[in-house]
Amino acid sequence: MLTIISLTFKNTFKDRIGIIILSMVLLYIIVPVFSSFSMRQLQEISITMSITINSFILLLLAIFGSIATVFRDVERKFVYTLLSHPLKRSDYFMGRFIGFAFVMLVVLISNFVLSVISIKICAAMYKSRLPLLWGNVAITFVFSYLQYLLLMAFGFLFASFATSFFIPFFATIAIFITGNASQGIYDYIFHSASKEYSELFKVIIKAIYYILPNFSSFDFTVHAAYALKISSNQLINSFVYFILYFTIVMSVALIIFNRRDLT
Repeated sequence: MLTIISLTFKNTFKDRIGIIILSMVLLYIIVPVFSSFSMRQLQEISITMSITINSFILLLLAIFGSIATVFRDVERKFVYTLLSHPLKRSDYFMGRFIGFAFVMLVVLISNFVLSVISIKICAAMYKSRLPLLWGNVAITFVFSYLQYLLLMAFGFLFASFATSFFIPFFATIAIFITGNASQGIYDYIFHSASKEYSELFKVIIKAIYYILPNFSSFDFTVHAAYALKISSNQLINSFVYFILYFTIVMSVALIIFNRRDLT
């Protein structure tokens, strides 16, 4: 497995995907420029922009990196060469995932360092009335990482059985969109417009809500930008939610890939 992890890590930065991701890091240069247009909210805007850029880069890695690599290995028969050695399918599969997880971690750390620089520049340009809570910013980056690890797990799940690149690609994007919108839809149906829908419809929506991932539980952008308190219960619940959901998704993906006919 260590060989697969190392191979994945090296190939990602050698591949075009790695070059594209590294070039995206340069977007942090524009953060002070665009933040200056806000006049009195430079600090808040710079924090929001930095987190958004980080999320966009991790999204590209989670979707294109994971799906493209597994699918390409199968398509080009490279997986047969690897599995011809004393290597279990589960070791190959998890090796690829852990390798990309390390890549995402390196990118995350780089993004955080660049974000600190950009935010400090903006905070110095105009002093905000709100305190700059670096702990909140760090927590937001960490849970953003967990969010895209979970999304990448879905990518691996779809890639474990797909025979076409487009199926896991669009399925993962659909999971990302619905996972970010599920909480808002749930709150609207059960609170804002509760009387407008039948009980049967509510039961269906509730079932879908609990089946789909809730990515909004990993989003602490507002807390970081506006120095809001993050309770320990929020962090614990989000982390436990990640562990449980991630374990289920990856377990299903491993079972499917181990039973897949690769001949």
